Amino acid sequence: MATLTNKSSLLIVEDEHYLRDLYIDIFKQDGFEVDAAKDGNEAYDKISHNEYDLILLDIILPGMDGMQVLDKLVKEKKVTLSNVVLLTNLSQDLVIAKALDYGVRGYLVKSDYTPEELLKEARSFLKNNHA
Repeated sequence: MATLTNKSSLLIVEDEHYLRDLYIDIFKQDGFEVDAAKDGNEAYDKISHNEYDLILLDIILPGMDGMQVLDKLVKEKKVTLSNVVLLTNLSQDLVIAKALDYGVRGYLVKSDYTPEELLKEARSFLKNNHA
């Protein structure tokens, strides 16, 4: 298990170009090693072939949506999902419940957090993963 350092690796899966770039900049400035995906297919490929300390996964994505990515990863038993945090702007209780059943770490409603607050939450998830 990776330790919490300034070099924690992060995958940001976000289809909105502006938000993705903003998140990338903020996390890189904080010392994270950042990778990004713009759609579900790219996210699935990166998650299948790389290890990340934390994955911020948007639910609504082009191609495969976030839940389809999780479904495929679970079905193929590719990875554990304890390092995944869902990002959403929707109140999707059933979707979130299913994802939590898969073992995702949690979820965040994007509109409730500034990018700086998202960074703080990500650090908190990482700290709790390694406590």
